[in-house]
Amino acid sequence: MTRSKPKIVKLDDFDRDSVPAPLIEIHRRLRQGGHDAFLVGGCIRDYLLGLSPKDFDTATDARPEKVRKLLPRAFIIGRRFRLIHARRGDTTFEVATFRKEPSSINSPRNQRRISPENTYGNQREDAFRRDFSINALYLDLRRKEVIDYVGGLKDLKDRVIRSIGPATERFQEDPVRMIRAARFAAKLGFSLDAEVTSAIQTNKHLLGHVSRPRVRDELTKLFLSGHGVSSYQVMTDLNLLGSVFPQHRAASSMIKLAMIESDERYASGHKLSGAYLFATMLWHLYADRLQVLENERGANSNTGTLREHACFDVLQMSRRYVSLNREAQQFILSIFVLQNRLERKQNVGRTLDHPRIRAAIHLLELRAKSGEVDPSLVDWWKKRQPARKVDRKRKRRSNRDYRRSRSNKRQLKGW
Repeated sequence: MTRSKPKIVKLDDFDRDSVPAPLIEIHRRLRQGGHDAFLVGGCIRDYLLGLSPKDFDTATDARPEKVRKLLPRAFIIGRRFRLIHARRGDTTFEVATFRKEPSSINSPRNQRRISPENTYGNQREDAFRRDFSINALYLDLRRKEVIDYVGGLKDLKDRVIRSIGPATERFQEDPVRMIRAARFAAKLGFSLDAEVTSAIQTNKHLLGHVSRPRVRDELTKLFLSGHGVSSYQVMTDLNLLGSVFPQHRAASSMIKLAMIESDERYASGHKLSGAYLFATMLWHLYADRLQVLENERGANSNTGTLREHACFDVLQMSRRYVSLNREAQQFILSIFVLQNRLERKQNVGRTLDHPRIRAAIHLLELRAKSGEVDPSLVDWWKKRQPARKVDRKRKRRSNRDYRRSRSNKRQLKGW
């Protein structure tokens, strides 16, 4: 897999029209400034597999400060990994400087290898510091040539996901790469190299040290990109989901149904909600916690208050695994508490006017499919559900609703 000289393959039939025109202009400016510019990563992989590339990343030998000078409307982001974001209309293109694998240091807290990221190098060094061979291909737009240092073209042909360098070292450097391996396997239908699979089993506990926002973002990419069913299956087979969300097995039936619907909505071009995804994963925890509170406080307790407390407890617990912003927490709280109204057909007019009613009925439908509630209840609410209107005005909330909302926000803010 390693070679001193790259394998270069000419793409005579490469269609430059498949690349956004602003990106071609970015490459032209970099070359006019005396630097190299290449497309790199997933866009090359997807193009060679006959898929539609979506993320077009650029690699160059120019340092970030020089790139910013050469490109109008460009700015530097990041500290650990300095990148350039170049804005063109509503689209932002990412430009990264070639990097090499730096000498790493050990963190005494968890014994993981931590590498400083801003160690610049050449193209070959940049290829060998990437995660998987199929993501380390470069395309020269001017010459229409694919440049391969690590055997990525062969692995694409063999449909295998192979680590660049020892897989254990790669996963210790960044445990999120294990989730990425599962995502690529699910998305592309590739198999995992035996060394990659073995390294995942050995190092999956390291995912417990990954920041919660990164876990949330990776799970969102994993399950809301049109291949949720296969992603859930791969993550379950590797027992990776248990490392980032241990309680998922109790909700497996509902999660599978949510994945099916997510893939269908993605294929039809509908907007997908990460907050709704996490709501389906947390529902069974919420139902169990509500039952405990009802048993502790008796039948005379206020139902609405118990449901809010149960939701707050579950969201508090979930913070150990994923990071949900306040908006997502409010969304989950709303559709969970609405389930009581839907089950009892209470306050029909007011319930139908709730801004989260569609998501709440959708959750009720998932519960019906998993055998929790009577499907006829879903039909009853769907017949009364108002038609979707973009300009539909929300009903002005009463003072009581406003005070309750403010109270919920204060409790969420205090966590």
